[in-house]
Amino acid sequence: MDFLRSVPMFKNFTDLKIDQLAKISKTESFSSGEKIINQGEISNKFYVIKQGKVDVFVNSSYTRTLNYMDYFGERSMFFSEPRTATVKANGRVELISIDKNDFKLILEDNLKDFLMNRFNLRDNSIQLSDLIYNFSLGVGNYGDVVQVMNKKNNFLYALKIIPRKKIDQDDLHSYLDLEKKILLQIDHPFIVKLVKTMHDDKYIFFLMELIKGKELFDVIRDIGLLNKEQTQFYCGQILLAINYLHQRKFIHRDVKPENIMIDSSVLKI
Repeated sequence: MDFLRSVPMFKNFTDLKIDQLAKISKTESFSSGEKIINQGEISNKFYVIKQGKVDVFVNSSYTRTLNYMDYFGERSMFFSEPRTATVKANGRVELISIDKNDFKLILEDNLKDFLMNRFNLRDNSIQLSDLIYNFSLGVGNYGDVVQVMNKKNNFLYALKIIPRKKIDQDDLHSYLDLEKKILLQIDHPFIVKLVKTMHDDKYIFFLMELIKGKELFDVIRDIGLLNKEQTQFYCGQILLAINYLHQRKFIHRDVKPENIMIDSSVLKI
């Protein structure tokens, strides 16, 4: 129960819900290299990583690594379809598994909405040809960021576009490789999600979660001096995100208001 309480997606569960979740959960262990899920198979299990990490492959190609407290297999909770990826243990792994039918009995609407949203943020099948360019969101040090829409389901993303000439000119290859490697290991509600990277002859593309809102720097400038409740609210979420990174041995060395986005849904807090 203590472990389940610490999993970000279950943070808002009441003690009763956590108790119910614990009763329907099972513990499964896998050896290094052992397949947990096979692409193309039908399965009704949802998994949360209790110990170790797993690698995800689509059509035998590595896509990302999932770590402690990350989850996978969530599509099986809602759709009776073949698995879209293969998942293998990277070292010895201990998982919490939950059966689809049991989980549906205690699934809350807000968690259902959260999981449905994450489906689109884990869609590795998206291609550049699927995206419709809406408008520019801004210009960064190394390229433009634009809002795009997946024409298959109208889901919105942010697309970071980096010219290959700029990458070669400033020798950014190792920096971008490291950024991609780290972001593909991170999946937390308070950290912007990388969906996938793509490329063509002229550009490298980072398809990202779209945050509709403002930088914390601008929010503070609009609000003025933050009161105690506002300070606790923003600092609490930042600390949860940093704690998640530290559990995965990552250190964020540039935490500042300009690097923190505040979603429009909480701008009135």
